[in-house]
Amino acid sequence: MIDILFKGVGWTDIALTLDRVAVGMFFMFSGYHKLFNAQRHRAFVDELTSLHVAALWINQWWVPSVEFAGGSAVVIGLLTPLAALGLLAIVLVASFTSGRLRIAGYQPIDRADRIDDWLYLPEVLYAFMLILFVSAGAGPYSVDAVILRWLDKSGAL
Repeated sequence: MIDILFKGVGWTDIALTLDRVAVGMFFMFSGYHKLFNAQRHRAFVDELTSLHVAALWINQWWVPSVEFAGGSAVVIGLLTPLAALGLLAIVLVASFTSGRLRIAGYQPIDRADRIDDWLYLPEVLYAFMLILFVSAGAGPYSVDAVILRWLDKSGAL
C-alpha cells in the first residue's frame, strides 16, 4: 500500500501510450478538419486573419498540415520526438497569439489568477504533454520501438 501511495500503481508504459494516442488523435483530427472541411478551414483562416498572422497564404495550409501529419505520427509513435516538437511549436504560437487575447478577456484579478488562466488554456496543457514526448519518446508500444528493436538486432546501432 505504501508503494502505491508514493510510487503509483505502475503501468507507466500503458499510461504513456494512452497519452500519446489521445494527444496525437486530437491534432490529427484537428488538422484534418482544417484541411478538408470548408467551414472549419474558413473559420481557421478568419482567426488567422483577425490575429494578423503573417504569410496567411501559406500558414492556412502549413499549420493544419503539420497538425495532421504530426498528430498522425504521434498516434502511431513514428519519429515521435520530432513530430511532437513540430506540434509544440504550433501550440506555443497559438498560446501567445489567440491564448494571450483570451487571457486578457478573462480579466485576471492578480498574478496568481493570471498564472491560473494560462494553465487553464488547452494549448498550454497540450504543450506540457508534447514536452513529455519530446523528452521521453513514444514508449515501448510504438513504431519507434519496433524500428529501434530492428536496428538493434541488425547491429546498426
